Amino acid sequence: MTHFEKKGYVTKSGTIKDTMKAALAAGTLDLPAKFEAAREKFENIISKANTRPIVHDAAKEVCVKLKKQVLISPEFLALWEKIKGRTAYRVQIDEELLKARCIEQLRLMESVPKARIVTRTANIDVQNAGVSGFETNVRTTDLADEGSKLPEFLRVVDNECFLSQRTVADILVKSGRHGDFLNNPQKLTEMFIAIVKQTQKSMEIDGIRYLRLEGEEYYLQEIFNSEELIAYLDKNAVAVQNSVYDHVLYDSDTVERPFAVALDGDPDVRMFFKIPSSFKIETPIGTYNPDWMVYLDKDGEERLYFVLETKGVSGLVGLNELSAQQRQKLHCGEEHFRTLDSGVVFSGKPVRDWKEVKVSL
Repeated sequence: MTHFEKKGYVTKSGTIKDTMKAALAAGTLDLPAKFEAAREKFENIISKANTRPIVHDAAKEVCVKLKKQVLISPEFLALWEKIKGRTAYRVQIDEELLKARCIEQLRLMESVPKARIVTRTANIDVQNAGVSGFETNVRTTDLADEGSKLPEFLRVVDNECFLSQRTVADILVKSGRHGDFLNNPQKLTEMFIAIVKQTQKSMEIDGIRYLRLEGEEYYLQEIFNSEELIAYLDKNAVAVQNSVYDHVLYDSDTVERPFAVALDGDPDVRMFFKIPSSFKIETPIGTYNPDWMVYLDKDGEERLYFVLETKGVSGLVGLNELSAQQRQKLHCGEEHFRTLDSGVVFSGKPVRDWKEVKVSL
């Protein structure tokens, strides 16, 4: 809740704000890194908790329309030509390096206590008014070591992580955690699998490479929906001139809205648009949807094309302020556009201020 309050998602009393509702709808809810694995559960719980209807000022209602004439303009076609190519990714993992990293992480892992049976005894008082009780005794009994379970452990990890049983056994023995396995086979198995999977994902991202798919591309009709959308000027929409839609729909009124206004007000920006959510780049950890596409005419001579990422964080924006998954998706996006080799500059670091971006060119 402290994290959500800092992000402007909830009030101090815990009431959900419209910013959280918008983030849920857009699939951009910012969670602390340690909760990313449970993202779906968090989103379901929050959605169910948000039962009150959103109240909007009807005077601020606008109909967001696609400017079809823009789709055939030279500026837009030049932009689209740069990013329309599709790619597929391949990953390569060095098994010996994977083993070494897993062994290191397991050695740093907290110790696993013996499995225990806890017995609690209480006195129960049953009366007409109801049932009450108080605990009188707690007794714990350590379970005996069960070394015979080791082959089952190998099979379970093999099935979950797609490693050979020889490799699994090697990691367990060299990490020195076989004693923890004897203490609590189930707990150690769960922790072992979690560490191996996390290490695999990290190495997949580090070793990822994209291949351009010849003849495959994103089609305008599937990315830019001509269906008219209802939005609100005081909540999630701002009118613009130099974009594909007559309004930009934003998720953050502190970052994305001023960024869109700055782009639209810059005479050197020939064309820009917030990349629709239907434009997805495949990654090992889910799809990645970049934020902004910008066509800048520098000094009237040089054309520059950018894919930029904005994040709603306070202060200077750095990769260390992002979750591990956000950093990994940015890396995948960078590799995707590098593979296209179309002259697009992809910012692997999130930005907040368009003027700062322009000055740094």
